[in-house]
Amino acid sequence: MVSKTKGYFARDWSLYLGWNNMRYIIEAALEQSRLLNRTLILPSFVYARACEWEIEFCAAFAPMVNRGKAVHSDAWDNLPAYQQIAYRIPIEMMLDIPHLRKLGHPVLLTSQFLRLSGLDDSELETTDGHFDREQYLGTRKDGSKVTLFEVKLNDYDPKRVVRVDRSRPLTEKFGRFAHGDVGTASMKLWEKVIAKEDHTMIKLEEARDAVKESMQDPLDDEELERVLGEMGWIVVHTWDGWSGMEWLKSVVKPIKQVAPLRSIRGWQEDYAFLDHDVVLLEGEIHLGRKPGAMFFSTPEARDGYARIVLESVRPIDKIRELGETLAERMRRRVGGRMWMAGHMRRGDFIREGWVMEHSIGDHLLRIKEHLANGSRILHGIHERQEVITFGVPDVEPDQTQITLEPPEDGDPLFLATDERFANNIIWLQQNNAVLISGLLTPQDRQEFGWPLMITDVLAQLEQVVLSHSYYFYAHAMSSLAGGAVNMRAAKGKDYRTSWID
Repeated sequence: MVSKTKGYFARDWSLYLGWNNMRYIIEAALEQSRLLNRTLILPSFVYARACEWEIEFCAAFAPMVNRGKAVHSDAWDNLPAYQQIAYRIPIEMMLDIPHLRKLGHPVLLTSQFLRLSGLDDSELETTDGHFDREQYLGTRKDGSKVTLFEVKLNDYDPKRVVRVDRSRPLTEKFGRFAHGDVGTASMKLWEKVIAKEDHTMIKLEEARDAVKESMQDPLDDEELERVLGEMGWIVVHTWDGWSGMEWLKSVVKPIKQVAPLRSIRGWQEDYAFLDHDVVLLEGEIHLGRKPGAMFFSTPEARDGYARIVLESVRPIDKIRELGETLAERMRRRVGGRMWMAGHMRRGDFIREGWVMEHSIGDHLLRIKEHLANGSRILHGIHERQEVITFGVPDVEPDQTQITLEPPEDGDPLFLATDERFANNIIWLQQNNAVLISGLLTPQDRQEFGWPLMITDVLAQLEQVVLSHSYYFYAHAMSSLAGGAVNMRAAKGKDYRTSWID
């Protein structure tokens, strides 16, 4: 029997960007497909960037490829041959797909979609994750054709268009004011938005400043939203970035922004009516955009997407369970007290010039200085016996933040890092840093199996350990930090105990 599943396929899976970036795209695609009432089609595999041991060890278990050739990119052509290697591993090693389905997110792998469509999937799936217009649109065994509708990138959010989940909640409330007035306050709003680089939207406080003379109570957000609506402007919902950047895609600091109603385009209204077998979003909508690659029309819609990030998209059981075990071992290392952690991105960040400090000594010193401040924060939380969580839905405060004793001077820190030079590793360990290798036992490795040789799997395990720490510091340009912050928020960590710079 041939399936007639209505699928949604995001063109830019960014198989070459690393797992954390790909995870952000999956999170957004889950929301996009839900709004269209479609099944999300995921790549069947991902590319892991390196092997923890000798190349041949990982190659015995996972197909080894030249990453540049696999994803049709010249980004690695100037690197040594061993740094161009990647390992093709099933996506099920990195993403808990049964959990997604259990929570009601219909998901298919590309290989499954091709098979259900009556197409031969043996060698059909593209190596870079793109939707092959010729092979994927072949004739099914029942003689029918797979039909496709492409959403072009310039149709997704062209200049001066604000893409939201659904426009209907906004137009039903304020649609009659879509053309707005031309009074003094409205002109001030336009002056503020024109001053922005993208001419699209402004911050809520900027809008408040522009219309405060038209309000009875300038501090009343409900009145502000009504006054703005009657001028043809609406409030949309999203999250604040870290250090003025959008690398982390964390959904922990909700904010409101203001845009002209006439600029709003609803994803659901524009594309949910389509009857094609597959809707394809073509192009790159990940970099520089807010979480979800869209804004949200209501606080409820915003929180719904946050639940996808915080509850639905998660590592597989083996990684989460082992991560919890390692976190408990780290707590025992510090005598049962709260323990602190940092992320030290080296490797490609040194090559690209993105590293916070070039020398490893200065880099560790920077981390320790931030953790010293973290220790003071943990002492304050313990003394006041008060935990204040991030602004996320359905979260209970982690009470161990007030029941456990705070850190003491000289406690070791947990350090997640891609540093692999032997002398540097030894130096870090001699300077009070506990690495993942210092927490894992031979029995752990034996029970978990060969995937722990893959650095991407190991990094995800580090991310889980970081989420359990009582204070966490990292760099705003590393996507691993965003996942850790989201996990920490979901565990009810105090918002003051995560610092990204």
